Amino acid sequence: MSRWKPGSRARLQDAALDLFLERGYSATTTAAIAERAGVTDRTFYRHFKDKSEVLFGDEGRIERLMVDAVTVSGATSAGALREVLHALAQDFEPRRAKAVRRASVVEAVPDLAERELWKLRTWSQALVTALIERGEDAFAARAQVEVALALFRTAFHRWTHEEGPPSLDGLIQDAYTAVELHT
Repeated sequence: MSRWKPGSRARLQDAALDLFLERGYSATTTAAIAERAGVTDRTFYRHFKDKSEVLFGDEGRIERLMVDAVTVSGATSAGALREVLHALAQDFEPRRAKAVRRASVVEAVPDLAERELWKLRTWSQALVTALIERGEDAFAARAQVEVALALFRTAFHRWTHEEGPPSLDGLIQDAYTAVELHT
């Protein structure tokens, strides 16, 4: 029989969000997170380098998801970016409650909000590079990626801040429609 319960990473993430919302980010220690999750401090550090990483630990996986969507797409660059946003929506949809809680914590702490912007910049650069590798002009790639990510951020903000709006994918499509109607 295994000594460890499976799902330590997810339990740590849930425990951290609970504690950040209960006590505040700065008042929460990694030891408290580990204790709440029912794991040792050592287990915490096997999964995350620090407490902020609990909120940003999926960055690499999500970036790979986006780049893979561009790489396999047979659509135009603009179409490929729509496919990227659809893939993101599909990834986030089952985790809406967690996304809402995470957004609340990140927005309340300036250092975390800054890191969130850095994450978006990293995603942007990865997508620009993927489009350039497909043969897109660098200027056009950057313009298209920045617009697509702005639409995603707009939809994601509404999805995490309002009760009961439609699916994230639907909000992304609404954001595209809003821009198309006003250009």
